Amino acid sequence: MARPKEYCLSEALDRAMRVFWAKGYFGTSVEDLVAATGVSRYGLYGEFGDKNGLFLAALQRYRTDIAGPLLDIVGQPDASLGALRALFAMLAEFARQPGGKLGCLVFNSVNEVGLHDEATAGKILEIREQLSQGILRALTNAAAKGELPIGFDVRREADFLFGILHALPAMNRAGVGTRAIEHVIAVALSTLEAQTPT
Repeated sequence: MARPKEYCLSEALDRAMRVFWAKGYFGTSVEDLVAATGVSRYGLYGEFGDKNGLFLAALQRYRTDIAGPLLDIVGQPDASLGALRALFAMLAEFARQPGGKLGCLVFNSVNEVGLHDEATAGKILEIREQLSQGILRALTNAAAKGELPIGFDVRREADFLFGILHALPAMNRAGVGTRAIEHVIAVALSTLEAQTPT
């Protein structure tokens, strides 16, 4: 008869996610994960295979629980300027929360892990691409609805806003104050407000 597990897998995964989020992939040791989750090395390996397997599971948890609401905003087929404003409002609010000081696990991982293997790179880039394409789709919809002037360069604006999106978590992790982050967001969104037809 198999011995029952003495831990909650969901809770252990959440704790592991937060360790990777705070310390990075390479900065996190198996001992850190054991200490945070309360699960033995053998238990973790039995469940996830190895540290990288646990990281991928933690990344998926982050995508669902943390990044999911952002992806949902720009993932709507009819998303437009209102969705972009809501997206950045959510980022501003997140910057005020304790978790915001950790930055973004996705963008942290792109910068820190350096896409060290194809499986990990694929998962990270998939989330990043969803955000990028969502911003572009919202701008394209806005142009089609007449919310932006004829000839507005949606690709250039999408690249700019995605760059801001990428920079904000890094600023937060570096200790930049929330007021400065709000100013960056306000200036970024002003590039849309200045273009919106009256």
